[in-house]
Amino acid sequence: MNKEKVSRFYDVVWTEYIPEYAETENHWRMFYSPEEVSGKTVLDAGCGTGIFSIIFGNNGAGYVTGIDISEGSLGTGRTMKEKFNLENIEFRQEDMLHLPFADGSFDIVWAWGTVHHTTDPLGAITELDRVLKKGGSLFLAIYKRTRATWIHEVIRKICVRTPRWSWTFLSKIMAFFLSPVVFFFKRREKSRKGEKLEELILDWYFVPIRHYYYPEEIEQFLTATGYTIEKHLAHSGRFNSSSNFIFKSRK
Repeated sequence: MNKEKVSRFYDVVWTEYIPEYAETENHWRMFYSPEEVSGKTVLDAGCGTGIFSIIFGNNGAGYVTGIDISEGSLGTGRTMKEKFNLENIEFRQEDMLHLPFADGSFDIVWAWGTVHHTTDPLGAITELDRVLKKGGSLFLAIYKRTRATWIHEVIRKICVRTPRWSWTFLSKIMAFFLSPVVFFFKRREKSRKGEKLEELILDWYFVPIRHYYYPEEIEQFLTATGYTIEKHLAHSGRFNSSSNFIFKSRK
């Protein structure tokens, strides 16, 4: 049931909000280049709108498979695929915890802000590791646990009990009142631009499942599994308490 709730949630989010392509590609280039992805097989795990699948496909990837549990999100991805006239991408409805792919199927696995919305984030990472080739690249962006996490969770648990039809409206109201706080007190610029504050609030506070980790926990898990960390971004958001931390690692 939790998985179905997440699916229905992203049917709303990723049909209402589509990230800006140029800004998102600039963010992607912090971690990958066309030379690195040229001819490679890519799994975009929890692809949402499919924006990163499109970026990989446009930058020379051999074949990109975007998966998500939200059919609404996949519909957005398929529309974007037609818009960019790309033949090297497919979008499929799949569960990240039970992937239908053989061991070592992909050269690159990209999971931006997705494993923490599953019922078993470490199990999801283990499954992503299974389908990644030896020597392949694993990208993870995961919500960071901080001293303010409990506050986020109190707000989220209140918001998720509101009617589905009210989510977008409430997120816009919350964005209106929080925008001065973000403007005057932000600690840094977001590493991924092109997202509206109301979109971010919707994703922070209305999603049915959300897990948090300390970066050290994920780093230890990856190194114990045999990965070498190639890049670590400690904060991707304007505030520590609302940031993803990012690891790009090599198997």
